[in-house]
Amino acid sequence: ILRTSLETQKLDLMAEVSDLKIKLVGMEKEQSEYEEKQNKAESVVNLISELQEQMCRLQLEINSRIQERKSQDRKPDLTPNGPQSSPRSVVETLSQKNCSQCDVREGLLQELRHLKIKVEELENERNQYEWKLKATKVSRILGI
Repeated sequence: ILRTSLETQKLDLMAEVSDLKIKLVGMEKEQSEYEEKQNKAESVVNLISELQEQMCRLQLEINSRIQERKSQDRKPDLTPNGPQSSPRSVVETLSQKNCSQCDVREGLLQELRHLKIKVEELENERNQYEWKLKATKVSRILGI
């Protein structure tokens, strides 16, 4: 009877070890997925930073061009009959440049909004994984 009891305990322990190994593999998989998502989130954050820097440079360029145009408009034209000095052509040129700059800026803003949403989604996923990891650690500590 003692031998069968020991054999039963041995089999129970082997089954428990197998279950723990399966849980460990699952946790390692979750951890690697979490790390991969964390890396993606960091990449997104870096991309957002780069886009913000790009937006700042574009804004500075836009402001400097506006200042150039204002200073050119303030200077008296020496050749009023020339094609470049026509107020209409200056206004058309300015509006064309402003439209294209607005399109670029709007595109960047749209992309930035999209990336911010993506970062929030990734942060939510990360928080869920952290919660699951903590719950798993607690259950392991408690032996559940």
